[in-house]
Amino acid sequence: MLTKKTIIGPSELLSFPELELGAVPARVDTGARTSTIWASNIQEHDGTLSYTLFDVNNELHTGRIVTTDHFTKIVVTPSNGIAEERYVVKLLVVFAEKRIRASFTLANRSTQSYPVLVGRNVLRGKFVVDVSRKDLIGDETEKAKELEEGFLQAQLVKAAKQGHPLNSLTIAILSKGAANYTTKRLKEVALARGHNVRVINYAKCYMTMEKSKPVVYYNGKALPKFDVIIPRIAQSYTKYGTAVVRQFEMQGIFSTASSIAINRSRDKLRATQILARQDVGIPKTVFARESANLEEIVDLAGGAPVIIKVARGTHGNGVVLAETKKAAKAVMQAFYVEGVNFVVQEFVKESAGTDIRVLVVGNRVVASVIRQSLDDDFRSNTHQGGVGKKVKLTDEEEKTAIRAARALSLPICGVDMMRSDDGPKVLEVNSSASIKTPELITGRDVATKIIEYVERNAKAKHKKDKVGA
Repeated sequence: MLTKKTIIGPSELLSFPELELGAVPARVDTGARTSTIWASNIQEHDGTLSYTLFDVNNELHTGRIVTTDHFTKIVVTPSNGIAEERYVVKLLVVFAEKRIRASFTLANRSTQSYPVLVGRNVLRGKFVVDVSRKDLIGDETEKAKELEEGFLQAQLVKAAKQGHPLNSLTIAILSKGAANYTTKRLKEVALARGHNVRVINYAKCYMTMEKSKPVVYYNGKALPKFDVIIPRIAQSYTKYGTAVVRQFEMQGIFSTASSIAINRSRDKLRATQILARQDVGIPKTVFARESANLEEIVDLAGGAPVIIKVARGTHGNGVVLAETKKAAKAVMQAFYVEGVNFVVQEFVKESAGTDIRVLVVGNRVVASVIRQSLDDDFRSNTHQGGVGKKVKLTDEEEKTAIRAARALSLPICGVDMMRSDDGPKVLEVNSSASIKTPELITGRDVATKIIEYVERNAKAKHKKDKVGA
């Protein structure tokens, strides 16, 4: 009996469930024998291969390091005609509603339009490519690009018409990616309002300390004393990034997010403890390191199903839904063996696959979107392939978001919450929330709200955090 083949276009969206990646654009190429995925930091050591998908300047990058003991090497000749050796790994991919475990070579595709290339090894016997179809991903990409460019231009014109503030500021945006949407928007708006702006890759900074003389160096030179720093610290660089922020704080420079506040927000247990103490609604949460009674932990969290989260994680990574006690015990035992700290939280069924991202600036809500997961994934984060749309908050939801931001001392942040039968429950407070999806979906000029907050607060006297630097 012949298997019915699925008709696809010259480009499609893929997801990689085991890597927790969704909505990855891919070019379909019937002329390519092998399939390829963009990887960086590829290293082989003692029979183990490690790599990171995409790179820090790409929106899909999560910073997660993937490791495997099952890999091979092959020699391929790409379109440039130069033969090269590549690693080959097996990945589970969902492609046009089909789940396939296929081989992918790892390569640098930073100069290509698509981070993934699908070749004949995936297509054979399963798909037929209709080249007359529109380039779906390219079409959507162009639409998104036009929307983004139109929005940016409108906001720059608006800023120019409003005029510049009387006192210009010197602003340093601490970011690993100058091309990142949020970084780019903040820089453009600040420049349009007459400020001096510099993007600093904090990972390349180095510091010297001596009595009453904290100095930060970058590209071989000591950095001047800025009026303001705007930290955009990646999750995987929290420890070093906050050390750089702390060094600037020791110089008396105003930071839109303090080093201690960033650290608090990144530690899920610590953040949850603070939110609970400040009477902010949260899911019932249990934390344990070593316990013989794993069933009791599940019961304390409200019983299966439960959510199990790595204590430090972001973009929906390190989050598992355990639907039964047996599954929960297996996950917790695996984490114990690996020495990973985690929290167990109740599963709110009425909000499964949906959450709300609220952007707070200066104790005010400036934008909010509701995020819905694709398929039946319980996570709604857009980095996992979720989709967003504009949402109007209730008074209680707005107050909860502002209270959560205050509790963690983050005047500029993203608050993730879900709706439950007994009111909104805060899942996370993000100190480096992206403004891209909220701006493009709601049309709100979040970047200007942030720069206006900076202008109001840069020269003011600020209370020192009793716990921080």
